[in-house]
Amino acid sequence: MVFQIIIGILIVLAIILAGLYYYQKRVIRQYEQVNIQLKKISDMKIDQQFEKVDQLSVTGDSQEQLKKLKKEFKEKIVPQEKKLADQLKAAKSLIHTSKFFTLSGKLNDLSTAIQNLSDQCLHVKSALHHLEELHRAHKQAIDQIKQRYRHFHHFLDEKSFEYGDSIKVLNNQLDDLEQRYDQFTKLSRSGDYDAAQQVLTDLKKENQHLAELIDQVPKLYKPLIAEFPTQLDELASGYKQLASQNYRFTTDNIPGKINQLRQLCQENLEQINRLELDGVENSNKDIADRIDDLYATMQSEIDAQPQVKHLMGVLGEFITHAARQNNELTAELDRLSINYTLNNHEIETARSLNEQIINIKKEYEDDREAIENHTAIYSQVLARQSKNDQSLTEIEKQQAKINDEVAKLQGDQQQAEQMLQKYSTRLRTTRRQVERLNLPGLPKDYLNYFFGVSDEIKRLADELQKYKVNMDEVTKQLIIVESDLETLGEKTSDIHDSVELTERLQQYANRFSDNQKIVTAAAKSQEEFNKFNYTASLETIATALEEAEPGSYKRIEDSYYHEKQ
Repeated sequence: MVFQIIIGILIVLAIILAGLYYYQKRVIRQYEQVNIQLKKISDMKIDQQFEKVDQLSVTGDSQEQLKKLKKEFKEKIVPQEKKLADQLKAAKSLIHTSKFFTLSGKLNDLSTAIQNLSDQCLHVKSALHHLEELHRAHKQAIDQIKQRYRHFHHFLDEKSFEYGDSIKVLNNQLDDLEQRYDQFTKLSRSGDYDAAQQVLTDLKKENQHLAELIDQVPKLYKPLIAEFPTQLDELASGYKQLASQNYRFTTDNIPGKINQLRQLCQENLEQINRLELDGVENSNKDIADRIDDLYATMQSEIDAQPQVKHLMGVLGEFITHAARQNNELTAELDRLSINYTLNNHEIETARSLNEQIINIKKEYEDDREAIENHTAIYSQVLARQSKNDQSLTEIEKQQAKINDEVAKLQGDQQQAEQMLQKYSTRLRTTRRQVERLNLPGLPKDYLNYFFGVSDEIKRLADELQKYKVNMDEVTKQLIIVESDLETLGEKTSDIHDSVELTERLQQYANRFSDNQKIVTAAAKSQEEFNKFNYTASLETIATALEEAEPGSYKRIEDSYYHEKQ
């Protein structure tokens, strides 16, 4: 029992000692991390960076800023760094003593303090780096800007003819920028980098603006000096020459518009000379467009003149031909209207075409007079007479169509009369076919249909014999008679087939004289036959025979139709 207690105590002690060991290891690692933090501050070598900046000999605001940084570094950062180093050294001496249990909290506080000090150091380092960068940037800017101004001077001297009077304003601006540049150079070389940077920022913006002006002015100036005046002179000369040749134009007061464009050019030049470039590009584009419009206006008349000359030469004959053709068509329609009904408004259409020809002729004569009086605008004449030329072409097509339609009337009448003879012959042939059957009579519906077709043929004959024939009505009657004759032929064929088959079946039924059903059916069939119900008569005897001898009716029917074919 005592032995077990001792073992338990030893286990507890081992656990405690292990815990103390691992805790001490953790504190040592924590110390090492804090020590690394502190070492990073010394590795920044801020004192060496101060020495570099001191060599720049800064002045003005930059010098004041450097003094503040030095004061902050010497009076706050260096003492604080030494104090923290001493505290860390003291903490290290306690690691292997009984006081190491309190070290973790102290090391955490040291870590926080060192991090704050590190942030201060980074602020100072960044500020010193900024002064160094300004020094390098200013040194580079001094050389670049000086070289750029040389380029500007060289370019403006060499290309001065591309700038007109604006060259003076540009040179003045360049002189002002060079004075600002001298100010920047003095501030930078004296070490007042912050003040120099303010000047440099404005200088870069103004340099860019000057570069844009130098680039833009020639593009705006060139058309106003080298292009537009030449074009306007050419337009003025061209107008004068064309006007002397009796040309007229769709645009009024072309000389006045040319003068307006000259004035606009002068106004744009004055704006450029003052370097007030806003709106000049759009104004130049507007001038170019208006010059193009004037060229197009004159060119359209030049192009139209020979076309008008040719078109007016052929159009007179075209109008005369169309008028003569319309008169002949009207006369033919008047003649045909005596004997035929014209159902497609041919006469009204011919009158309408004549009105169109009259209007076209009037426009033609008005334009011809205007040409003779030198008041015609050729492009407008060309548009009008080209349209009239198309209208005359369409008129002649309509004339030809009407003429072709009415020219068929007499031929259609003759063909209709031939069809009438054909239909009359078919009706007589049908009647003879029925008569040859020697029937006791015919079904009432058949007779009604037969006489109906006969009446239709008479109506067709009456229509063709009228003093004034309506060929549309004749055509409709022809279609009706043709269809009804076909139906009459089918009805006649049905009667003929029913009669022939009934007679054959009656003869075949005589073989079954001992079959009372067939004898009765034969008598009933004969009774229907005598009443002219030939279809019913056939069905009666056929049904009875089919019951007595299946297939007999089909055999007799097939034989009949085979013989008929």
